[in-house]
Amino acid sequence: MSRASGSTSRDHARRALLADLAAGRTVSDLAFDRLYPERIRKLSNRYWTPVHVARHAAFLFAKHGARRVLDIGAGMGKFCAIAAITTDVEFSGVEQREHLVTAGREVVATYAIPRVTLIHGTLDDVDFDAYDGFYLFNPFEEGTFAPSQWVDRTIPLSEERASGDVARVEAALARARRGTCVVTFHGFGGAIPKGFVHLPEETRGVPFLRLWVKD
Repeated sequence: MSRASGSTSRDHARRALLADLAAGRTVSDLAFDRLYPERIRKLSNRYWTPVHVARHAAFLFAKHGARRVLDIGAGMGKFCAIAAITTDVEFSGVEQREHLVTAGREVVATYAIPRVTLIHGTLDDVDFDAYDGFYLFNPFEEGTFAPSQWVDRTIPLSEERASGDVARVEAALARARRGTCVVTFHGFGGAIPKGFVHLPEETRGVPFLRLWVKD
């Protein structure tokens, strides 16, 4: 098999995988993660949302009327891609590592994944008022790890910065308008402010996934 035919075969397989995802068929993390470079795939088990969790979280946002959802600490946009493919909601992700954003944007463009925007930046670049849904997969915990456990050393991390970012999210959620949805996976290091109602029955069966809606 020539390199060209091998590349074409891989492309067809990946497009078929995305079609399966859109149709509600089972897609494994191993298969989905092949959309991304190997150096990123190796981080999946620890840092990126599993496919089945992303699908369920996306369903919750859609069910509760969220139209624009922000994934804070989006990595290469795995959650946003899966969520956009499986719902008609618009998903944005903010990520401070430029190489992850670049990889994610390439996948979104190559496979024409709709309603996904990946932002290279920090919380300083986020207009929280523009969103009615927020997804957090414990995005600040990495700052509490030893440097040997970081994804890489391309950005400054520290416990002090992590605490500050958690406080900023708490303050933004406290100001959020009625109906705002928050979905966390393994928490986010802080407390959901008063005014949000926890709906545990809607995440039953998906460990560590939690849903709150502002009343």
